[in-house]
Amino acid sequence: MPPPNHANTELPLPPEKTDLSEREIEIIRLLATGVSNKEIAQKLFISPNTVKVHLRNIFAKTGAVSRTEATLFAIRTGLVLVDTPLTSAPPAPEAALAAGLSSAADGAARPVTTPTTTPVRRPFAMGWAIAAMVLVVALIASPFIWRALTTVTTTPTAQANTPSPNPIRPRWQTSADLPVARRAFAVATYNNQIFVIAGETSESITAEVNRYDPATNQWESLSPKPVAVVEVSAAVVGGQVYVPGGRLAAGAVTNTVEAYDPATDTWEQRAPLPVALSAYALAVFEGRLYLFGGWDGTAYRADVFVYDPGQNVWATLGTMPIARGRAGVAVVNSQIYVMGGTDGTQPLTRNEAFDPNSATWTEREPLPAARLSMGLTTIADNVYLVGGEGEAGPSLTLQYSPIRDEWQAFESPPDITQWVQPGLAVLNGQSLYVFGGERNGQITATALHYQVLYYIAIPIIK
Repeated sequence: MPPPNHANTELPLPPEKTDLSEREIEIIRLLATGVSNKEIAQKLFISPNTVKVHLRNIFAKTGAVSRTEATLFAIRTGLVLVDTPLTSAPPAPEAALAAGLSSAADGAARPVTTPTTTPVRRPFAMGWAIAAMVLVVALIASPFIWRALTTVTTTPTAQANTPSPNPIRPRWQTSADLPVARRAFAVATYNNQIFVIAGETSESITAEVNRYDPATNQWESLSPKPVAVVEVSAAVVGGQVYVPGGRLAAGAVTNTVEAYDPATDTWEQRAPLPVALSAYALAVFEGRLYLFGGWDGTAYRADVFVYDPGQNVWATLGTMPIARGRAGVAVVNSQIYVMGGTDGTQPLTRNEAFDPNSATWTEREPLPAARLSMGLTTIADNVYLVGGEGEAGPSLTLQYSPIRDEWQAFESPPDITQWVQPGLAVLNGQSLYVFGGERNGQITATALHYQVLYYIAIPIIK
């Protein structure tokens, strides 16, 4: 569908009353903060598919044709309140625009202000002549978009004739290192915190569990996992962090499934896997776990297993087109993408989409270069890939658009040319965190984060 024509940025005035339900109002308010469908689903304890159904209803009821227009509707109707300073005289439009754009330099969205103002809270629909509307703009990590942004923010405009006061902050930033260097661990995000579970250190396979708080940039130790394993993944369903299978210290593979409760810092066993597995791909869809392939101690497998937490039961859901392990997995728009990996003889470029509703597979655009043991995650309906091993590819970091079925490189972290088995996590639907793994053959504690999305305050002059 071609993009709508936004030559006129004014939305039609809404009716005095809308037919939005309480749940739809909750969702449109979250939408206005810029979070993804997945983040909305996690906050409201519903599925991403249910979020999409509500969004379709919201668009139909409000007349919006995009997330941006839905956000404008929420602000105009007072569903979302904006801290807007009142000024005795409006700033020049050019200066206001320059100030709004400069906020992208440090990744923070700020309203445009002038001195001697008194902050008040009021619905935006009351409209002052120079009220600044905070429009949430998501800048996805496209090299073209980022080049365009840096050109605007670092070059003085003819109207403003003043350069941006803030230098462009590097998109890759350091975070606090892992307490212990390790690789092939499980990582999960819950309640805006990151959990790193088990894995292998330079000395042994570990059961250690650590939690990272981005607000303090600190790690803390939690109750260790009862069974120490490596080559595992984790997934969150219903406030529980599930870690199936894995390889034990003695080399055997286990079918043990353990669930961690962050609220009580306790572990308990759940129904075991149908087959002992490690190096599998694990995803969550509609409140269920989907496990693809993996290593059974002898060979790579093609099985697809699904787990129902409510029933505590595993079931077989067909097979993959080929047996493989050490693949990446990501969920976008009701499809589960299984990418790369190995069949035991070579790295793979395969990229296949699995439809959980029909248990069918569709081939998609292959990876630019064969990879296994990479990190993979989803932000704003795009897939982000970091590291891995295999063929010499075009970039350490790649972005895949399922809508366009295209791959492109995005900015790699500085001074890093190889990163195998890192852990990836997403916070606030906009920041990509990368932890641990191996760099240049050494297990590392390195932790970095990458600003995928930015929010820019854009003043709209009435």
